[in-house]
Parts: sequence; structure tokens; C-alpha cells
Amino acid sequence: MNQISDKLNSYYKEMKAELVTLEDLDPTIDEELENARQEWREARRYFERVEDPYLIDYAIYSLEAAEAKYNYLIKKARRLKSHQ
Repeated sequence: MNQISDKLNSYYKEMKAELVTLEDLDPTIDEELENARQEWREARRYFERVEDPYLIDYAIYSLEAAEAKYNYLIKKARRLKSHQ
């Protein structure tokens, strides 16, 4: 689980750096990005705390879903930025 956590930490830092460059975007996308980032962080915390074997799969799927949503919004924000 440490490898997964390390990978997530590294990936999260890269994505957080992207937020700095997106400050001039439409406030709606900025708010969506912040909400998605928060969901991702909460899913990650849950994944790190879960102990019940029946909930580990749920924690993994939740984490992957939150990450996918965040990545989608990052790509959307980049497209918006490139069209400005």
C-alpha cells in the first residue's frame, strides 16, 4: 500500500502544480476543479484508513473514480485555456 500512496502523493503534487496555472480560467471550472480535488483527497484518506477487506475494493474504486474526474477537469481546463 505504501507504493500506491507514494505514487498518489507524487501524482497529486503534479496536479496541484497545474492548478496554479489555471487561475485565470472561468470561475466555474476553477470551482469544479477544487471540488474534484477535495473529493480525491477524501477518497485517498478513506483508502488509507480502510481496514475491512469488503471495503477495500470500494475504496479503490472511489479513489480511481475521483482521480478520473479530476483528470477530466484538468484536461477540460487546459482546453479552455488553449482557446482563450
